Amino acid sequence: MKRLGLLGLSMVAAAQLQAAPAVNTVAVAPAPPALLTIIILACACVCAFFCFQVYSLVRGGQFSRCWLLFMGGFGVLALSQLGLLLSGFGIINMGQFIVPIMLVIMTGLFLYGLVETKRVLS
Repeated sequence: MKRLGLLGLSMVAAAQLQAAPAVNTVAVAPAPPALLTIIILACACVCAFFCFQVYSLVRGGQFSRCWLLFMGGFGVLALSQLGLLLSGFGIINMGQFIVPIMLVIMTGLFLYGLVETKRVLS
């Protein structure tokens, strides 16, 4: 009798599993919340402004190119966050690969700025 009960219970469980919707086991990172994007956008704009202030102080000096690269990196970061924000609100239609490409460009500009700073200091 117990076997018949276990067999019936396993058949009901199998039917429930079959009827249940498929569960996606792949972890997907959702887009960051809009507030975080706005905070990053504001910080990038402030940093770009301060880079411009320093660039205007050292204009024509050896560090001017370095600060220009840093300012460009923060500008690209601000542009990527603005695009992410506008895409999240549905104002523009942007591919998923645009923001990561812009972040790679930003990282390249920062890296090149650091290399130039090292070259000037050595």
